[in-house]
Amino acid sequence: MVFTPETNVNEAIDVMPTTLKELAARANVHPSTISRVVNQDPSLRIGQATRTRIEALLRETEYRPNGVARGLKLRQTLVLAVVIPDITNPFFGGLFRGIEDGAAQRGYQVLLCNTDGSPDRQRAHLHSLIARRVDGVILASSFLKDPAVRWLRHQHVPYVLVNRFSDEGLDPFVGSDDVTGARLATQHLINAGHVRIGHLAGQPSVSTGVLRRRGYQAAMAESRLPAGPELQPESGFVEEGGIRAMERLLALPEPPTAVFAVTDMVAVGAYAVARRLGLRVPEDLAIAGYNDIPLAARLIPGLTTVHVPIHEFGSAAARLVLEQIDTGHVTPKRVVYTPELVVRGSSAAGMEERAAVHVASRGVGE
Repeated sequence: MVFTPETNVNEAIDVMPTTLKELAARANVHPSTISRVVNQDPSLRIGQATRTRIEALLRETEYRPNGVARGLKLRQTLVLAVVIPDITNPFFGGLFRGIEDGAAQRGYQVLLCNTDGSPDRQRAHLHSLIARRVDGVILASSFLKDPAVRWLRHQHVPYVLVNRFSDEGLDPFVGSDDVTGARLATQHLINAGHVRIGHLAGQPSVSTGVLRRRGYQAAMAESRLPAGPELQPESGFVEEGGIRAMERLLALPEPPTAVFAVTDMVAVGAYAVARRLGLRVPEDLAIAGYNDIPLAARLIPGLTTVHVPIHEFGSAAARLVLEQIDTGHVTPKRVVYTPELVVRGSSAAGMEERAAVHVASRGVGE
């Protein structure tokens, strides 16, 4: 058929091969070979010329596998679920994008559920997702000693915890070395000459809050600097909490000259309070955060922060859960990334450079 501007779209679609058998006939290969190329089977061994011919044909015909039929054959839904605590936080947007990109490579769709930090909403989401028979769950909203995670362990559904964990060592996990990251940020503020350093702290029920507080305390203790409870107000993980906690710190008889915030969004709250009170950053108040979300570099001055590979968190979590789906086994494999300190103007006027530039990942217990 010759395609012209007058060609009916439905006629054009009708002549395109839409089945594996038709595609295989055109490519002069077995239908199973087409299927394995479509599904990116790593064990497939074919010549590069043949693979290139098949891939060109797939692009030409815009072939898409029948996900429903494939799911029925494999007894799978080809759907993963992601449960996060705050859909408005840019960190979780980047995390979800990494998960979605990793899942799409294997033909999986991803559902997104938001808990607003509520254990009850998290539990309700997990029960609903398991009832809907999703193939795997990626949970970024867990709590320490979380009964919902313990329940999830016994459902025999592939799952991975990301950024936060429950009972350490029992669950597949992807995240950063939060103690090391917090120590890097706090030590940087100490090296800049600050002796009165506050910490806008996460909740003690969440691993990121506990570990980042621990890193702050360790750095302060090593330098024999005060770090009493009054210097560690709980902020949670959002901007509003950062505002309230920063106000408490600045109301102290001897307020700190620097603060380390548990997340960048909490640091944004500290910026807001400093601006409202006419404090200069960093001359009157130095600020450091954690995560290096895109907003951090756009603040004025730029926010010194601990960089973690957010997109890679997501893609690694997708790989782990897909490995479990493939093997049928859930193992407590852990992927922990080494954080990196990014120094910007909020802690050292005129400085926009990277410190501790080595970024690596290691699998603990692999």
